[in-house]
Amino acid sequence: MKMGATLEAITKLKEEGLARAIGVCNFNLLMIRHAVEDIGAPIAVHQVEYHPFLSQTPMLDYLRGKGIPMTAYAPLAQGRAAQDPVLARIGEKHSATAAQIAIAWLLDQEQVIAIPKAARPSSQRANLDALNIRLDDHDRAAIAALPKNLRYVDPPFAPNWEAATS
Repeated sequence: MKMGATLEAITKLKEEGLARAIGVCNFNLLMIRHAVEDIGAPIAVHQVEYHPFLSQTPMLDYLRGKGIPMTAYAPLAQGRAAQDPVLARIGEKHSATAAQIAIAWLLDQEQVIAIPKAARPSSQRANLDALNIRLDDHDRAAIAALPKNLRYVDPPFAPNWEAATS
């Protein structure tokens, strides 16, 4: 992959006013560091898989330090969050669904954007209602205790996700 040449070309398009912002997707920590620190690409956002069952702590720490927001795709772990008993118990407490709790958890974090997939208007409304949920420390602790190593989007051409994770 010729990431340097590609990012330099996109940066030039931005400088020429032909692009408003540069976003990247599925970069591991080594790749995003290279893009930002070595190439100097003005990355506006980085999109990665992120949900209550997958830690992105090293990536989040790095991005926050650079002022780059993270967009969480598959925020419901491809539907698995909706069935999780821990998220469901927290949901009962807040008169919400487990899926809404997963979204609220993501949105509760600094510089995290969630993009849940929702085709039906009722699902879209439910996702928006997650904005009104206020998690407390007990809720956050219960979610923190969930497994954090479950990646569900890992195609054969994906980068080594663990490269330079610290």
